Amino acid sequence: MTTINDVAERAGVSPKTVSRVLNDHDSVSAKTRDRVRTAMTDLGYQPSAVARSLRSQGSGSVGTLMGDPSGGYHTRVHHALLLACVETGRHLSVDLSEGPIPGWADRVRAFVTDSGIREMILLPPECDFGPMKELMRELDVRCVMITPTTPDPHFPAIGMDDRAAAREVVEHLFSLGHTRIGHIAGHPDHAASTHRRNGFFEAYAARGLPRPSPELIVQGEFTFKTGIDAAKALLDIDEPPTAIFAANDDMAAATCMEAQRRGLRIPDDLSVVGFDDAPIAGVIWPTLTTIRQPFDQMALRAMQTFAAWNANEGAGKTNTPFLAQHSLVVRESTGPARDGPPPRRRP
Repeated sequence: MTTINDVAERAGVSPKTVSRVLNDHDSVSAKTRDRVRTAMTDLGYQPSAVARSLRSQGSGSVGTLMGDPSGGYHTRVHHALLLACVETGRHLSVDLSEGPIPGWADRVRAFVTDSGIREMILLPPECDFGPMKELMRELDVRCVMITPTTPDPHFPAIGMDDRAAAREVVEHLFSLGHTRIGHIAGHPDHAASTHRRNGFFEAYAARGLPRPSPELIVQGEFTFKTGIDAAKALLDIDEPPTAIFAANDDMAAATCMEAQRRGLRIPDDLSVVGFDDAPIAGVIWPTLTTIRQPFDQMALRAMQTFAAWNANEGAGKTNTPFLAQHSLVVRESTGPARDGPPPRRRP
């Protein structure tokens, strides 16, 4: 699916400039306008009827809540939502969510009311928090949920197959000769953590291999700090793994740091895989093998769902989640399993 992002890259301009061309804004020079239109033609890009509908409606803000704006996942999904709003002529309003602490409902109610929000994107874990969804129905706010645990009869869902993606990670490591693989699980309150852990186990079952011992499964919380602690636990056992699959890139990057602090070479002594393809995955050394979530596609689909919902009361709602396609990005952090015993830790 060609997006405004692709057009901007081909034309050498920003997505905002492409949006201005689409809306016949007079601030764009004729030369730039021609370059953008040529890129659209070359890529076969056609502004969707949904996007045109959204722009013509002059719709306002779409709201979302983010628990940790500094995290890799939220950075990527926030950027994707911003680009989808640019493409569809909307604006994104964001507030901080700190979980079900006292007064959370009053804060969210004020955010929705003061911002004039009629549509919300619910991210994990809010998309699985029943009282939050009840509040959205009370406020008559339409919601699209991103990767919820289970479907909701009131709100449509968009996600990806985390279990299949995790299986693909483990199959990649199997192909490199790894069988003793450690796993750093994500936050226990997030459905994605369970799905990725289950996919990890399913890959072993598909090969007819016994499930990894409990010492190879360590709990994290999707943060760099918990990744450090989990990596220490895995690398301290008598027979440490030859590869570690972390449930997100922040924890995978932390694993790389802890391994290198011990004098281990990546991937010669230890292979590491993350999940999300957050910005950190491409800038650490060695670069990180990871699962790329299709955030741009998911964000644009969310805006399209709102448009369909606005056009037809029942059109946007479905109990069947839309599944976007992930991809495995193989970089420098994975390689063949080491032979012989693990290297000694440097003093």
